[in-house]
Amino acid sequence: MSTSLTPGQKGLLETALLTQRSRLEAELKLQLGGEDRVTHAREQLLQDTDGETAHEADREVDLARSDATLLALRQVDAALQRLQEPDFGHCADCGAAIAFERLRLSPQVTRCIECQSAAETRGGGAHHATL
Repeated sequence: MSTSLTPGQKGLLETALLTQRSRLEAELKLQLGGEDRVTHAREQLLQDTDGETAHEADREVDLARSDATLLALRQVDAALQRLQEPDFGHCADCGAAIAFERLRLSPQVTRCIECQSAAETRGGGAHHATL
């Protein structure tokens, strides 16, 4: 396992993060006010035979989806900031280098596989791994 990332590897990770950020921003835009959302809301109101209950449930799902997208976007932005640091790619818990293949698949991770597994076992959960 390498102790530091090459400039080429960092470039690949930056490109992947920027692509992911663009996708998440577009997704969030649709979720928070795109035409598709307005059309969907109008259809739900017209088809709603159970009154407010179905509408509220649909809104809760939309809000949860938007929250998840916003969290993912924050994680990507944090990873882009960390990418500029010399210790990017090292585990936040043990300091060991994170395998490039792991970073390539999920550049926003902050833990090596061993520390991530230990955190999940302790109840730290997967969402804390990327914060």
